[in-house]
Order: sequence, then structure tokens, then C-alpha cells
Amino acid sequence: FGKHMGEISRRWNDRKRMKAPRNIKVFSPWLAKFQGEEQTRKIEVPGQYGGWNKPLPEYHVKISSFDSSILLLKSIRLSKRIIIHADDGKEYKFLVKGGEDLRLDQRVEQLFRIMNDVLGADAACRRRGLALKTYEVIPMTTRVGIIEWVDDAEPLKNFLESTMTQEEIRNAAGKSGEGLGGLYKVWLSKLAKVKLETMDTNDAYKKMFRTASRSAVVKKFQELQSMVPSCLMKRAFVQMSSSPEAFLTLRSHFVKSHACLSICQYILGIGDRHLSNFMISKRTGQMIGIDFGHAFGSATQFLPMPELMPMRLTKQITDVLLPLKENGQLRNAMICTLRALSREPDILLNTADVFVKEPSLDWRQFARKEAEKQKREYKATEDDVWYPKKKIALARKKLNQYNPAYVMREDLRLGHSRSAEYKQLESFLMGEREFNIRARVLEICDSVKEQVACLIDQET
Repeated sequence: FGKHMGEISRRWNDRKRMKAPRNIKVFSPWLAKFQGEEQTRKIEVPGQYGGWNKPLPEYHVKISSFDSSILLLKSIRLSKRIIIHADDGKEYKFLVKGGEDLRLDQRVEQLFRIMNDVLGADAACRRRGLALKTYEVIPMTTRVGIIEWVDDAEPLKNFLESTMTQEEIRNAAGKSGEGLGGLYKVWLSKLAKVKLETMDTNDAYKKMFRTASRSAVVKKFQELQSMVPSCLMKRAFVQMSSSPEAFLTLRSHFVKSHACLSICQYILGIGDRHLSNFMISKRTGQMIGIDFGHAFGSATQFLPMPELMPMRLTKQITDVLLPLKENGQLRNAMICTLRALSREPDILLNTADVFVKEPSLDWRQFARKEAEKQKREYKATEDDVWYPKKKIALARKKLNQYNPAYVMREDLRLGHSRSAEYKQLESFLMGEREFNIRARVLEICDSVKEQVACLIDQET
């Protein structure tokens, strides 16, 4: 079964073939002909082994056939969605994804489920309905796997763009049609004094940290931000609502789910939180996190331009929360979530020990990179254990009320301490006493409430 999933993943991974036939037969003739009743050994529908109870395979749902249609997604990995017809009369949808070791995503989802158990046992979190939306991730090999498809959900990027008028789209594109990213690159090229055509974006960013003033960067950011209406998310929820009460319900679901997700992702050091790595449920308004390729601080340590934001809290999100913005329901939900998880650190971190005992390919690569940065020989038996232990120790600090800026500084130091712009990156991360709460708080916060205040300050 895994072999044929890999076959689906490999074929038509050329972007020039995006108009390829949407028929599963083109990708795997074996799956197209598969009939469960003709098989001497039945194949189960994936994702039925949760790990919490003794499995009873005789009661598991079996595969009857595969739907002939297949959906090609315009993503970097060109993933494909397949539909399984099962012997219980239901359809099960899965995303076939290649080119990544999905064991990391699988383990993150397992940790999310443990977090849900902790939150469900806490009276304050249970009363507020704080919980994460999880889904099954089934690795087939170290480079191919399948992911449970979440119905009635779409990427946050599409959710926001769907509400824009033609005039707003033109304004966001700018007079030259370059878009916000293009306009920002033009500004960076002028700042770095290099030609746009030959500019390395990461080098230009690094030069910005070394030379640009705080006021100049803030002014340019606000100028570009003003080109897109800040009410797109609110507008999308209004369009989904049949009444004012329905809007308030959707907004409440969104706020609570995003607050809970932000804290849980922060503890696990999940980065790369761009618009396509969030899904919005179009039925409930709930926020869902996907694609955890960067976890446990790897986006800060290993990306050429380190991520210094612990969560996503942009103007689109805060404007949904008007009039209180982040100071109302969002902050309270974050405090409740972090307080509940901080009371049970061992349950979560003992489970994370699997990263030490069985590191994924990506973690081995990160351990090798760390050895190279320290200019020493990579030793698999030592480095493959040391790297995960270091990351789990940082997660423990987050659960022990450490100031988020101090914790992230350790990841930054591990990956970028030898770079020319390290001092400026560190200064930006730690903040300024005049403007930032995190700069006025010591390494260990006095309370969870203060820790959340530092998190929000660092993000906004």
C-alpha cells in the first residue's frame, strides 16, 4: 500500500504538468483496479491506531475501493487528495504528500492530543471549550505519507483573499503590479544599495538589521500594511453569518481556537506560520494548524533569516477582536491554556522523549548542521541524542514561566552567534525598555499572566 502511495506522490510532480488527467489510473493502475472483496488480505483504512487503547483490528474499517477522481493541489509538494470507499459505506479522504518525513508532523499531532487531554482535565479550560482540532498523519516511508483530509476548511490565505474586491486587489498589487512583497524588496534593495535583479533577499534583510533605524522600518511596514484592508477576516466571518449572534459565535470559536493553538505551537517551537499553514473551518470558524516542518525552534536556529516571532498575531486578527483587540478574550484564553499545560509539564515532555529515542531524518540533518556550525565532527550516536534533548529542555523552560525572548535567544545563539548581524538580531529580539514589556521583565516571569504579556508584546 505504501509503495503505491509513493507512486502517486512521485508522478506529475512537474509543475508543467498541472493540467494532467485527474484520474487515479494515471497515477497508479493498481489502486484504480483495487477491489477489497477480491483480496485475500484486507487493507484497513489508515489512521485507526490511536495508541491510547489496545487495537482490535477485527473491528477496523477496511478499504473496498478507491475513487477514480484525484485532486491535484497547487502546493510546493504538489500533494494529491484521494478518496477511499470503505466497507462501512463511508468515504475517507486523505492527502498524499511526498518529499518530507511526516514523522515530525505525526508526533506533533500526538503531542497536540496529549495537550487536549490536559486541557480537558482543567476546569477553566473545559468551561471555555479550549481544545485543538487534530487530524491523523500516517508516514508510509521516510519521504512519503498520507494525511487525513479536513472537510469544510480552507487555507487562511484563500479565506482572506476571497473577500477582497477588485479595487482592493489592484491596490494591494501596487501601481507597478509587484505586490506587497515586491514593493518591500524594492525598499530592501535601496537600503542594501544593490540592484533588485541581483539582490539576495536574505543578505538584504541582514543588512537592514545592521543599518536601518527602528522608525524607518516601522514607517515602511505601516505604509505597506495600509495597502490591504485590515477588516478582511472580519468581513469573511460576517459573510459566513446569518445573524449578529452567529457572527459572535464564529468569532468566539476563532479566538479561543487561535489562542489555544498559538500557545501549544509556541511550546513546541513551531515556526513557518505563514497564511498557507493555517486552515479555517468554514463551518465553525475554528483555526487549525497544518504542516509542522519547522518545530522546536528550527526556524529560528537554521533558516538563513531567523524567525523571531513566537506566534501569529497580525492586524487582520486583532481587528476581528475589536474593541478590546488582544486584551480581551484572546489574552484570557492564552493564559488559561498556558497555565493548564504548565501544571502538567512531565506528561507532555515525557512523551516528547520519542524524539530522543527515534529522531526523524529532519532532526538528524539539524543535528548534523549544528555540529558543522560548531566546526566539529558529526557523531550520530552523540549528536542525534544531544540535539533533541536540548530542544526538549527549552520546551521545559517555556512551561516553567521563562521569558519567551530569553528562550528564543538560545535558539538564535545556537544558529547565528557567528553572523555579523547577530548583535542587532539579539537586540531586536530582546526589545527596548522604552517600548517593550519583555525588555522590562526578568529571565523568569513572575506569573503565567506576565509570560503571556511578553509573548503578545514580542509578536506585536
